[in-house]
Amino acid sequence: HDLPPGLVKSSGEEGTGVVPELVMQAAMGGGKKRPRKQSKREEEWVEQLVARYGEDVGQMARDRKMNPMQQSEGDIGRRVRMWKEGRRKIGDGAGE
Repeated sequence: HDLPPGLVKSSGEEGTGVVPELVMQAAMGGGKKRPRKQSKREEEWVEQLVARYGEDVGQMARDRKMNPMQQSEGDIGRRVRMWKEGRRKIGDGAGE
């Protein structure tokens, strides 16, 4: 195995074993991550938040009853965006 550019063996090391293999895997990129999908329960929760507050993510974050885990505005905003994209994809595929 050739080492990736910039990675040099220290003197006296053979370059065998687990660590060099892990370094090689990391250097090669490892693979693509699959995007996270929302669970049914998360979709229902976000849908309820949007039904109640519309686009006001700040209010969603401050609602103690509907947001008991106290997700931040940014986190809820990402979840709402993901939920909307999922609904858009469902809408696009339904007419085919």
